[in-house]
Amino acid sequence: MTLRLFDTHAHLADPKIGDDVADVLARAEGAGVVEVLALGYDLPSSERSVELAQMFGGRVLAAVGLHPHEADSDWQQCLPRLRELAAAPEVVAIGEVGLDAYRGWSSEANQRRLLEAQLDLALAVRKPVCVHSRAAEDAALAPLTEFARAAARAGMAVPGVMHCFGGTLEQAQPYIELGFLVSIAGPITYPKNDVTRQLAAALPARSLVIETDTPYLPPQSMRGKRNEPAYIVETARAVAAARGVSAEEIASLTTENARRAFARAARQAVR
Repeated sequence: MTLRLFDTHAHLADPKIGDDVADVLARAEGAGVVEVLALGYDLPSSERSVELAQMFGGRVLAAVGLHPHEADSDWQQCLPRLRELAAAPEVVAIGEVGLDAYRGWSSEANQRRLLEAQLDLALAVRKPVCVHSRAAEDAALAPLTEFARAAARAGMAVPGVMHCFGGTLEQAQPYIELGFLVSIAGPITYPKNDVTRQLAAALPARSLVIETDTPYLPPQSMRGKRNEPAYIVETARAVAAARGVSAEEIASLTTENARRAFARAARQAVR
């Protein structure tokens, strides 16, 4: 049976992809990837993600946002254009947004201000957020709790996705209860990553999605190479093994969950 997969996090605008997008998407289609969410991390990549969604129709959806690494920049100047992009029908989410306590490339205070501004934007356009929470799984909970409650009051189907979640099931549980989806990426295939395999095994079926984080975090068989959406098959198989089910079941489940979050946002955008 052919897998039908949804890659919920890919940076198709990254320079490592460059002009190779059409070939990357052709390989993805050949592997059974039916939809890819292309995410921005700064203003140029957000604009490019929207362009790609327009070029490739329903195969590519877009998210626009400013990564926490941008928090020490003059990001306020980007907000008017980001608001314009966020209202486009091709844009189904705001992201990549969040907090990063691992790299320390921008101050915690500025990261929080940037996150709050983008959470306000997501509520204004009624679209979910794609959240980066590297080494900040606990720190992100307070702002995202407030956001999720407001999103529920606004009638949003899903408040967002916890992208490439690196924490434990205990850390994931509050987000699950708030309605967030939890995304598993290529590191589940790494031999020493028992924490993510345990997380994938225990997540409620309704909360699970998968991603590649293209061009980063390739699965074990591609370590050292550029990641791309076609390689999500290996992640799906690893999740299936952790849960004791077939890869086809994981593909169907995670694609349905992703469409529940993002298709609803697309419909709301054109009302």
